[in-house]
Amino acid sequence: MQSLQNIQQLQGKPVIFYDGTCGFCQGSVQVVLKYNQRQNLYFAALQSGVMEALVPKAQIPGPLPDSILFYENGRLYSESEAALRIARYLDFPLSILAVFRIIPLSFRDFVYRLVARNRYRIAGRTDACMLPSPEQRARFF
Repeated sequence: MQSLQNIQQLQGKPVIFYDGTCGFCQGSVQVVLKYNQRQNLYFAALQSGVMEALVPKAQIPGPLPDSILFYENGRLYSESEAALRIARYLDFPLSILAVFRIIPLSFRDFVYRLVARNRYRIAGRTDACMLPSPEQRARFF
């Protein structure tokens, strides 16, 4: 687990928590890295223990969902809301995806859960988290 000092560097920064053993999730992280030229998003695998050290215990769902989680401005978001909030940080054209927030949350989350339940079938499973490049390493905790 990261040292407390390293985790404190994340205070006030937007953090994407992803399933480090999911090929689909790791592919999604790669897309975010490519289209977040401002480099203002940070990453931690759900398995890393960073979320437990950073996010107030009352906000952490149990058990962890089949999805990414997004921590922004002191609040933890899940499912489609997390994905669409992340889209706001991405470069054009992916930033346009944020407009899908106008679709009712219940329908968005239904579609999100459908993909999340099948993510291992879509992109497989890995035994280890991806290794970021040296330039990207500072954004991973």
